[in-house]
Amino acid sequence: MIDLFAAAEESAAYTIAAIRDHPVRIPLLMGMVAIFPLIYGYTARIYHGGSKPPDLSNPLELLIDGIRLMIVSFIYALPFIGAIIILGSRSDLLLNLITHAESGLLFSEVGAIFFLMVGIILLYAAVILFSMIGVIRTARSGRIRDGFAFSAILAHIRRIGGVSYFSAVVFYTVIAFLVSLPAGYMMELSLLGYIPAFFIYALVTVFAARYFTLVFESGLPDPSAEE
Repeated sequence: MIDLFAAAEESAAYTIAAIRDHPVRIPLLMGMVAIFPLIYGYTARIYHGGSKPPDLSNPLELLIDGIRLMIVSFIYALPFIGAIIILGSRSDLLLNLITHAESGLLFSEVGAIFFLMVGIILLYAAVILFSMIGVIRTARSGRIRDGFAFSAILAHIRRIGGVSYFSAVVFYTVIAFLVSLPAGYMMELSLLGYIPAFFIYALVTVFAARYFTLVFESGLPDPSAEE
């Protein structure tokens, strides 16, 4: 069972080392946040493991790796995107059903909204839980199909521990939300706010990549082996 606080502490130290040991990485990572295929490519290098942050050499390789991870992430997001589109296109019908519902909790306004929200949350959770393992598998193998080997992904989640893995995702989500909230506020204030916001996003990205690498590696049959 992975120690979430130890993983978060180690990931924070890793993130600090990434910019402390090579200060030139700071503007480069901030620029890569704007050109997001590159930042995806950098996370792919972090997903490979290792105690030291990877370098930023070979931008073309970063771009290719980043595009590969973006494709996997986008495919995983399609069910969630589809659900949002369907709800948006049927909003009038849904509103009409809710407005004219009169009997029972299930068919009441509160009940309809409750079950709708639960459905969206469950779908989002399923996408996140599968996609994180899938993305890391693709980053390590360089093959998109490995990101959708669902039986292998389920087996990996079982080795991590379903409760441990779910707790790790929730734990990270809370941390990322609290850290990223000021960044969103800064971007709303002025264009200059994008500078510290991109700095925060770069740090969160490196932290997240290292954190989920540790979570992933806790489910490997052997610390030096991959599936």
